[in-house]
Amino acid sequence: MISEFPLFVFTTLAGLSAGAYVANAAFSVSGCGGMHGASAGEAGGFGGSDGAAEAARTGEGGASAVRPWLLPLTCLALLAVGLVFLPLHLGHPERMLIALTQPGAMIAQEAYWSAALGVVLLVDLVLAKAKGPAPCALRIVGAVAALGLMFVMANAYFVSAGIPAWASWQTFPLYFFGNLAMGAALVAVFENGLMGKGGFFVALVALAALALVAFALEAVHFAGVGADMALFVIAAALAAVAIVLVYLTKQGKLVLRAGAWATFACLLAAVACARYCFYAACVL
Repeated sequence: MISEFPLFVFTTLAGLSAGAYVANAAFSVSGCGGMHGASAGEAGGFGGSDGAAEAARTGEGGASAVRPWLLPLTCLALLAVGLVFLPLHLGHPERMLIALTQPGAMIAQEAYWSAALGVVLLVDLVLAKAKGPAPCALRIVGAVAALGLMFVMANAYFVSAGIPAWASWQTFPLYFFGNLAMGAALVAVFENGLMGKGGFFVALVALAALALVAFALEAVHFAGVGADMALFVIAAALAAVAIVLVYLTKQGKLVLRAGAWATFACLLAAVACARYCFYAACVL
């Protein structure tokens, strides 16, 4: 097992949470109300009870259409589990309290931004459970917090001058596009009717392609500094498979629900492989 396993878990799970929240804010099926704002029939482009039956038959209309609190709850849970692992990186978790008093410490910045995102997710969850879809302004604030968390995640390694494999500009696209691609795929799982929408199809393919390029660029960089890059190649291949799955789903070759789950599984596995390879370069 890699020595930085706690950070691997934190950045993968918290990154998935952040990526999904950004994707939900950006790629909604019903304007500013987001995917939570659609009814079960509207999510699949149908109306009334006949629409609900048709949505059930085709696999459209995700669980969030009737349970708008499900996505913020999932994102909050992913973030919480990730945060449990963050202090384990220090060897003595109690040292986290000391780290939090040092604003310049990268681990403290990750904790600050995670807390900001967590507060938004909690408010979103409460509002969705009590009243329905959260306000657009709240989702924008949450998306900003999520993007901020992604930045400090990447920057924590970019400034690690002692580890040449980490201290490169390729670290930023690795984290940003990996998080956004798997996050968008998770959103499609909750509202899999999105997989059949032209705009979301283009966005998801673009994000998966950008993630693939990021994995390839990091592989080249790792090879250049003499680090193992095999898992980056596997990650790029998985991202390519995800693109094919999105295309097949859009063409009707795969049921929307199955296509959404398969795409998410591929992109999650791709990011996990890439992150594991990234942390394996640590010599500390």
